[in-house]
Amino acid sequence: MSTPTRTIFLLLAAVLVFTAGNARAEEESKPRPHFYQPGSGYEQEPEYKFTGTISKLPEGGTSGTWVIDQRLVLVTPMTTINEEKGKIAAGAVVEVRGLLRGIDFMAVAIAVTTGSPQKTKEEDKK
Repeated sequence: MSTPTRTIFLLLAAVLVFTAGNARAEEESKPRPHFYQPGSGYEQEPEYKFTGTISKLPEGGTSGTWVIDQRLVLVTPMTTINEEKGKIAAGAVVEVRGLLRGIDFMAVAIAVTTGSPQKTKEEDKK
């Protein structure tokens, strides 16, 4: 191979490597879609939100399984509970944010939007 041919060949190879490296860097910098597939290595899970009425709470505290609009909701000590607009009680309307893990819904945050009607009537009697 002659020197000019070798030089052209090396330049083309360098351009090809440089271009492929840039394309890969662009691909890695694109945002990933917001969904979770087990085993995909994608760490961020989608967060779901719904509003409903509490019909049942666990005995002896807030941690455990709650029933909100006939849905079983797992509440852990890590769940943030906001009671600024009312107390947690059966009948209270709450907004729930959380993660779906298979068929289980694990609450990340619960906020009372409307206090329990029973609590309001009791407070009015006082």
